[in-house]
Amino acid sequence: MELFMQTLDKQTSPTTPLHFLRNALLLLLLFLLVPGAAFLMHLYDKEVEFKIRGTPPKIVEGPWGELHEWDIRLEQPVEYIGFDQTRSGLPNWNFNSMTELAVHDLLIACGISGSQVAGFLKCRLPDFGGSFVISPTEDLLLSLSPEVRARLYLELSKNQANKFQYTPYFLPLQSMDSLFATDGYNNHGEILSLIKKLSYQRNGFTYFSDPEIVMNHLSSEKECLAFLKSLSGVTALITRLRVQRDSDLEKIANYWMLSMPGIRAKDIKPLLEAEKMLPEGGTLSLIYLLPQLAREKLFSTPLPSDGKSSVQPDCHWSALNFFSLTADPRMLDNTFASRYIIENYYQIAQPGIGGDLVLLLNSSNKVIHSSVYIADDFVFTKNGFNYAQPWVLMREKTMIGYFSALEPVKAVYFRRKNL
Repeated sequence: MELFMQTLDKQTSPTTPLHFLRNALLLLLLFLLVPGAAFLMHLYDKEVEFKIRGTPPKIVEGPWGELHEWDIRLEQPVEYIGFDQTRSGLPNWNFNSMTELAVHDLLIACGISGSQVAGFLKCRLPDFGGSFVISPTEDLLLSLSPEVRARLYLELSKNQANKFQYTPYFLPLQSMDSLFATDGYNNHGEILSLIKKLSYQRNGFTYFSDPEIVMNHLSSEKECLAFLKSLSGVTALITRLRVQRDSDLEKIANYWMLSMPGIRAKDIKPLLEAEKMLPEGGTLSLIYLLPQLAREKLFSTPLPSDGKSSVQPDCHWSALNFFSLTADPRMLDNTFASRYIIENYYQIAQPGIGGDLVLLLNSSNKVIHSSVYIADDFVFTKNGFNYAQPWVLMREKTMIGYFSALEPVKAVYFRRKNL
């Protein structure tokens, strides 16, 4: 290259067009190389950061400070997986005491073709205690479109004997590939394809009601366990508060002290200041900024009943005892809990202070779920009253999906009257 340039210099004067062309090409090359190198260095730095620190978080700033958030999939303890008592085989659709003609007309009304209906009716089980029960084959199930499946399963959900239609599995992740990303299946591609074919949408969310069919394609108890763990998990949130050298500690402390009674300046400020004094700042687990009950319960599941009482802590108990040093068992009484909200809270348009109540109402304006707003778009919640459901932090939209399987729900918000 150097020899070429020397030769070129001997043959051209500084004022020739070729000289200007050469300089222009060099400048263009330099212009392209510098940003390209910077971009490659950026990618390299991100790769190094990923390897050193793990999955990069979603970063959200607000009056609560700078939050670093990671969406996770929290599966049930392996000891609790048997809670569902799910087995392989063919599903049973229970139509109660409907006649064959009534079942025929219902299937047609759901959008099933005449030939398909004939096939389903041939799968009727005899002598089922007076109920009309169909045990459809896998081929017949797979012949249904997602739209037809959604309509049919909504009809089946009216009978609680149809367990997985009445309480379908919610698939909250946009990509099922990540939800069922495991090397535990010998035929992972086939399993994933089967789940996608059997899933359906309702009220803007995705649900699944045919675990028996998928389990027929699993080759071992270990694979069945991995599948049920994936299905029964909940999408939760891990959050840390980032404190940097230029962070406004007064603003951050004020949000959490106002939001969380019991969080005192003498406790929180020294901790925040210690993080700020680190050369590059630090992060603080959100668990240090929550009241006692939430600190103790977060990311854990209740123990099974001791036999003295079949009542388990539910969402209302968890939300209304959020600030309690000693949990009030009266919050398990829905009548008492409703009166407590009326006497101690007032309705607001949007949550903005940690501790605001986030209630979900059904089409009859009945409260079907209670949770507590923390910050950003997430809440402290326990979805369900059985012991297999953990206490978690969860995005509000995800929480709504868990309760929209049969009908759409809406969120309403309440704030403590002493604020």
